[in-house]
Amino acid sequence: MNPATGKTAPREKSIWSMFAGILVLFTLFALFVFWMLRAGDAASFDEEAIRSKERYDILAKVQEENKNLTTAYGWADQAKGTVRIPTEQAMAMAVAKLSAQSEPRPAYPIDLNVPLGSAVKPGGFAAAQPTPPPFNAPAFVPAVEAPVAEPAPLPAATPAP
Repeated sequence: MNPATGKTAPREKSIWSMFAGILVLFTLFALFVFWMLRAGDAASFDEEAIRSKERYDILAKVQEENKNLTTAYGWADQAKGTVRIPTEQAMAMAVAKLSAQSEPRPAYPIDLNVPLGSAVKPGGFAAAQPTPPPFNAPAFVPAVEAPVAEPAPLPAATPAP
């Protein structure tokens, strides 16, 4: 302390000690990060690998459910008495129904006076085109009256103790 002014003399600071401290802290941090990366599984840190595995699991589950829906018998709506049949059997039933018809029928009457091809005649006038009738959905009629085997009833759930 300077007795004349009452102030202490400024200290000279060494920048080398601060530089050495920062270097030691940086080295410790780098070693810690290196140890963390080596200690764990590399795939556990990869978010894309984790998400892709989750997506693959979901896809496999959906494909299995779709396979069961298209290849097995089951109830579509038990309250209404609607059953689900395998796709192959449904296609065979549709082919049998279509082959029982005499010949293909058009959806609506065809006017033979209307030329085929472009709707515009060479003179530039549009030819009248037949207008289809409004669509009325037909009532559902089962194609084949075959006895449907009832699926086995599900076991009753037992209450947990």
